[in-house]
Amino acid sequence: MVPDITSGELADSYTYSIPSDLRLQRGDAVLIPFGHRTIVGFVERITDLVEETDYDLKPVQERIDGVTLSENLLKLTDFIADEFVSTSGAAIAAAMPPGIRTRLTTYYEGAGTGETPAQVSILSALERRGRLSEKAVRATPGFTEVALKALIAAGVVTKNVGLPAERKTNAAGYTVDDARNAREFIRTSGAKKPAQAQCLAVLLESPATPMTPAEIAVLSRVSDATVKALIADGLLEMAETETIHSANETKVKLNSDQLRAATSIETAIKAGEFSHKLLFGITGSGKTEVYLRSIGQALAIGKQALYLVPEIALTAQVVGQLKARFGRSVAVMHSGLPTGERLRNWRRAASGDAPVVVGARSAIFAPLNNLGLIVLDEEHDGSYKQDNAPRYDVRALARERAQNENCVLVAGSATPSVETFYRGIQGEIEVLRLPKRAAAMALPEVHVEDLREAYKAKKPSMLSERLRKELAHTAQVGEQSLLFINRRAFARSLLCRDCGITPQCPRCSVALTYHARPLHLRCHHCNYKTNVFDRCPACGSLRIRPLGIGTQRVEEFVRREFPGMKVERLDRDIASRRGAVEEIFARVRSGETQTLIGTQMIAKGLDFENVTLVGVIAADIGLSIPDYRSTERTFQLITQVAGRAGRKKPGRVIVQSFAPEHPSIRLGAAQDYEAFYAEEIKERQGAQYPPFVRLVNVIISGADRAAVHEAAAKAKELLDDRLDTATMYGPAECALARLHGNWRSHVLVKLPLSFRMTEFPRTREFDAPSNVNITVDVDPGNLM
Repeated sequence: MVPDITSGELADSYTYSIPSDLRLQRGDAVLIPFGHRTIVGFVERITDLVEETDYDLKPVQERIDGVTLSENLLKLTDFIADEFVSTSGAAIAAAMPPGIRTRLTTYYEGAGTGETPAQVSILSALERRGRLSEKAVRATPGFTEVALKALIAAGVVTKNVGLPAERKTNAAGYTVDDARNAREFIRTSGAKKPAQAQCLAVLLESPATPMTPAEIAVLSRVSDATVKALIADGLLEMAETETIHSANETKVKLNSDQLRAATSIETAIKAGEFSHKLLFGITGSGKTEVYLRSIGQALAIGKQALYLVPEIALTAQVVGQLKARFGRSVAVMHSGLPTGERLRNWRRAASGDAPVVVGARSAIFAPLNNLGLIVLDEEHDGSYKQDNAPRYDVRALARERAQNENCVLVAGSATPSVETFYRGIQGEIEVLRLPKRAAAMALPEVHVEDLREAYKAKKPSMLSERLRKELAHTAQVGEQSLLFINRRAFARSLLCRDCGITPQCPRCSVALTYHARPLHLRCHHCNYKTNVFDRCPACGSLRIRPLGIGTQRVEEFVRREFPGMKVERLDRDIASRRGAVEEIFARVRSGETQTLIGTQMIAKGLDFENVTLVGVIAADIGLSIPDYRSTERTFQLITQVAGRAGRKKPGRVIVQSFAPEHPSIRLGAAQDYEAFYAEEIKERQGAQYPPFVRLVNVIISGADRAAVHEAAAKAKELLDDRLDTATMYGPAECALARLHGNWRSHVLVKLPLSFRMTEFPRTREFDAPSNVNITVDVDPGNLM
C-alpha cells in the first residue's frame, strides 16, 4: 500500500490486511489508518500470506468507489520513482485525481423490501434516487440508526465511499455574437471593464466555438458575473448547434512541408506503434496546424490525444484553437483551474467524454486509456521540469508513456533542446522539418546593435538611435512593438558609488532588487522586502544609485521619451494579479497598446498579428549565469522573441548587446538553430555535459551551516562508496549559498548514460540529521 504522503522520511509503501468482504486490485484508492489519522492510499500490490505472521497488520478501512489509477498510470509513477529517485507515495500523489482528499463522501445504495416503516422509507428513497449521501439517508422520514444498520447487516443496503455525483450543468454553448462589436468593446470600454474585455479577447481566438458559461469563466479566468454581464449585453449569444470540424474539413491549406509532416504523423498513428518525432519548424511555420490535423486523425480512428504546453499562460490560446476544431471533445487540465473544475475534467477524460486533453505539466497524468498521440509543444522549455517533489521531467514521462501505450509522441519547437536534437541527429528521433513560415511571410529582418560603440562615443542610452527611430515609426504607422528584457523590477540592485556595497537579502545570498513602483527593495527568491536607503548603510554616503536595468526602468524611459505612446508592461510582478495577463493581451490584440515591454512571458508562443517590431534591450543578461545551459537559453529566448515579429506583415528585430560576436547572440539574431547546435554540441562533448552524460545534483540544506557542511561531506562519502562509474564535483556551496534562510551545499554527479537510476541512493539512505534536508535532483533544471 502506498500512502498519499510525500515526505521523504517515510517508507515507500506499507503493508495492510484486506478484510474478507473487500475486493481490491492494484491501483485502487482506499482509506487506510495511518498513525492517528485516516488517509488515502493506493494499492501497489496484493500478496497472499501463506504462513502465519507475527505482524499485527492494520486492515484497510474502505475502498474508494470509482477511483482507480490505471495500469498505464501506475507504470508511469513506477518510472518516476525509479528514474527520478522519488518515493512511490510522492509519485502516486502527483497522478491522483485532483481534489480527492477533500471531496470524498459516504453514500448508500440498495434495493429490496423493508420490514419496518423506517427500513421501507430508506429503501424507497434509494429506489427513487439510485444512491444517497449519508446526510440524505438520515433525512428520510422516520429514519433510525437501527433500521440502517439492519439493512446493511442483511446485505440489502451497501455503504460506500467515493466522489460525489457530478451536478448537472446547463450545457448551452455561447459564442461571440459579433467579432467586430467585441473588438470595438475592447477598444472603447476595455479600460473601464477589463474583466469583460479580457474574456472577449480570449474568446476571439475562436469566435465561433460554443462554450458553456462555466467554461468561459474558467478559460478567461473571470467570474461568473462577468460572463452573465456579457450575455445580458448581447456580446455573447447562445449557439443553436455545435460544429466540430474534422481534419479534412478545415479551411487552412497546408504547405508541402506541413503536409509531409502531417502525413508522416498520420501514418504512425494508424500503425498503432510507438514513434517519437521532432517537429522542427522556425517560428511561424505552422506547427500548431500540423498538431491539430494529427489530433483529428487520431480521433478519426477512435484514439485519444494529449496536448501538453509548458506554461499555463499559453493554455487559453491553445484551448481556443482546439475547441474551435474539436468542440466539447476537449478538456483542460492544469493546476491553475479551480479544484472542482479540474476534477470534473479529470472525470470527463476518464469516462471517454473528452478524448482530447490539453494542459501543462500535471496533464501528463490525464486518465486517457486509448492514447494515439501525445503532443509536446515548445519541448525546449524549462518549465517542463518539476522543481519540487517528485522532480520529474515531463519530456521523459511523455516518451515513457508513449512507449508503454504504443502511441506517437510529437515534440515541437523552433529551438529544440540540445539533448533532443542530438537524439534526432543520432536517428533515435525522426526529425520533421518546417523550414519556412506557413503564411509565406519571410522571417523578420534582424539588426544587431553593438552597445560598446555608444559607450566609445560617450553616448550611452537604454535604447539605441536605430531602435528609437523604429519604435516611433512603428507607432506612427499604426503597428505595434515588443520590447524584451529578461529582468523585472527597476534595477538589478542598489550600488554605493563610494564603497561599492550593494544591499543584500538577510535570508538569501543575493542582492536586493530595486523596485520603483511601489518603491522598495525586494528579494526575488524569498520575497523579503525593505525600504530603499537614503544613504549607504555601510559608509553613510549619499551616492547610492540603482545599478542595471529592468522592465520598470525601460517602461519609465519609454514613457518619458515617447509621451503620447500607449505602453504596457508584463512581468511576474504584473502577472501575479489575477486576470492581468489576459487584460494586457486583450489590449494588445485590440490595438489599444502600441508597445508591450516584458520578460520571457512575451517570448513564448504568442501570436500578435500587428506586431512588426521587436527590440531586445539587453541580450547578454543570461550569459553570466553559472549554468552550462546559459548559452542555449539565451539563444532560445532571442530566437523565440524575434519570432513574434512579422507574423502577418514584414517585421524587424533589433538586438542590443555588449557581446554581439557571442554565438548565442549572433546565431540567435540570425535564427540559425543548426549552426548554433553545431557549436554548442562541441562544447558539451568537450566538457562532458548532457547529452553525453546524465547529471544528478544532490543538494544538502539547513539553517545550521556547520551541520550542512558535515552532512555534505558524509553524502559525498556515500556517493563515492556506491557509484563506481560516476564523476563527482564537491561538496561545495551552491552558487546561491543561502536561500530562504537555509545554507546550501551540493555534490554534482555525472553518470554514464548506461547507469541505472535504481542504483542511485534514495534520499533516506543519506541518513542526514533532522535539521538537514537532502534533495536528489535528477536531470536538474538549474544548477544554482
